[in-house]
Amino acid sequence: MLGLSRAPLWLNPVVLHHKFSSRRMQSLISGRPLDVVVVSPPPPPALPKFITLNDLGIRSSSCSYRSVDSTDRSLKRLIRSFASSLRYVHRKTITWPSSTATTETMEITQYIREILLQPVADMFYQLYSKRVQVMPLNWEECNTNQICAFSLEVEDFDRIRPIDPPPTVVFIPDHLFGDDGRPSQKTLDTLEQIHRVKPLHPVIATNLEDITVFQRPNKANERIYERVSTPRPLPAIRILAAAYMMNTLQYTYIHNIPDDSEFDDDHILPEGPPVNPEEDPPNDKMIFDTHTRHSDFDFATLVRDRERALQFFRWKEHMRKTQEKQVAHPGNLLHARSNGLAQAIPQLKPCYTLDLSDLPSETVAHVQSVQRPCPLSMANLQDKFFQSNNFTLEVLSLVAKGSDRGVCSVYQCRLASIDGVQVESPILCLKLFDDRFQFLGSPEEEEEPVRWLRGLVQAEWHIRQEDTAYNSLKAVHGTVFPWYYGAHMFTLPNGLSLFGILLEYIPGISVGSDDTRSLSTERQIQFIQSCRHGARVMDMADINQHDWHSDQVLVHTSPNDLTHAVFLDLGSTSQTINPAKLHDCNNFSGCLMALSGSLGPVGIKTDLLLEHYGTPDPWDSVISIVKSKVFAVSDPFAFIQPL
Repeated sequence: MLGLSRAPLWLNPVVLHHKFSSRRMQSLISGRPLDVVVVSPPPPPALPKFITLNDLGIRSSSCSYRSVDSTDRSLKRLIRSFASSLRYVHRKTITWPSSTATTETMEITQYIREILLQPVADMFYQLYSKRVQVMPLNWEECNTNQICAFSLEVEDFDRIRPIDPPPTVVFIPDHLFGDDGRPSQKTLDTLEQIHRVKPLHPVIATNLEDITVFQRPNKANERIYERVSTPRPLPAIRILAAAYMMNTLQYTYIHNIPDDSEFDDDHILPEGPPVNPEEDPPNDKMIFDTHTRHSDFDFATLVRDRERALQFFRWKEHMRKTQEKQVAHPGNLLHARSNGLAQAIPQLKPCYTLDLSDLPSETVAHVQSVQRPCPLSMANLQDKFFQSNNFTLEVLSLVAKGSDRGVCSVYQCRLASIDGVQVESPILCLKLFDDRFQFLGSPEEEEEPVRWLRGLVQAEWHIRQEDTAYNSLKAVHGTVFPWYYGAHMFTLPNGLSLFGILLEYIPGISVGSDDTRSLSTERQIQFIQSCRHGARVMDMADINQHDWHSDQVLVHTSPNDLTHAVFLDLGSTSQTINPAKLHDCNNFSGCLMALSGSLGPVGIKTDLLLEHYGTPDPWDSVISIVKSKVFAVSDPFAFIQPL
């Protein structure tokens, strides 16, 4: 059964020494970036009473300032972009100061630097391993009027040459604006001092109650300002500083974004291609007789050699004419080498694992409520199977032949023997990966070979992704995901060897079937809510499904009479393998679209889907629309409103 090691927590308290003072302990929390950045800092030390301003006359300044208008509002877009950036890294945990600290005896300069801004700098170091420094701006007036300013600077700043400079935060212990609604003379004098040192930097001016952002000069050499309305000015200052710093770093610097395509146009191999391109290719008969899968070809050479690429397509045509797509038939015995995939190709090592304590309590309760016993364990075969060197399967029936563009076929089967010993087995599910019949179309004469092969996949890619995904979901096997029994190498009766995975067989019904349409309202609601929980589990396991459609989910009724979802077909999923590469999960939107009928026929009533599917999680970045209803994540920074 599923269990939790601790109660679900979004924020976990820890205690660390504050990096700037060994004499004082700073209480920290750890959590996801979007959760912790909104935590309020402790209150500032006592501030001097502000002077009531009545200066309604002419202001003196060498710069031109004007309030923002409808054509040049940018602050709200910047804040939204910052929230979106943090959603991309929701799987990472950072430390952040709690609301408790002794600040009464602090100087205001120390408070601004250590309490308000240093956590922002530390956040970027934790997320992107690039140190952001809080650098003071000093001038004579700073020492006499309690005005202090700090600029956020990034290491290697001169090397990265960002388009937008980092922000400067200035504390002015007085009203920022006069009674006439214009910046006060003290504000203008302070800004002029800052602009002499940092002429292009945006400035966040505050008295810790009011906040105004002065943008960098525009083409007309005007400095446009936006005043901010917020009931929580202290966390708002942090968030604005972080948003501008994120804008400075840019995605292209803080993330190494991978190409969306699985196929690299260039195919540069450091060791050189395994086939010498200077040699003549083998004749067609030799290729037809010896090549049984896409990976038998050298694609680094194919994309550069038109004749070899054309030969590959002739091999594909030969396979279609001489071989049958259904490679196994009822009564066939398939001999398998246990864990044959791991023995043949390197396995992926995801950066993140599924921790049930990260899931909301209602999702944990759901997966526990639909837990099924392990069929192999019930037959006393689980230990024998996982410790085996080989086994034999008997094919019982074909479940799915697979599409023209797919590389898989699915069968009902049972174990006939394990390590040569006959066994009595429950019904299982076998999924074989065979890329010979993947449809690629005909090569166009005017195109280069790399274009012909753009849609190509290798069976090894898909089975490795599916194996990795199921292993990452081990904590929820037998719930909204089937029990998983590994990836093996199977030898067919004709001698062909194929990789395949073995799973629990789920006697479910398809989402688009008449049986689903005839389900009661209560059972349809149960299934819809189960799909929502399953999509969330995938998100928290850092597994993104790239091929959502209505056949990805089965409708199953558990022994305790609960109708729920079982998610299948994880061959087109991805996970974070390199933490420096951006990986986003859009399973909320993908599953919603699949259930709405946009990606295949469904028997789910749309009105029930709209009412009971639920809302996006804080990390969901995609806005979905179904029958004019908008599914969008709530704004985590709604308390910051530019005027």
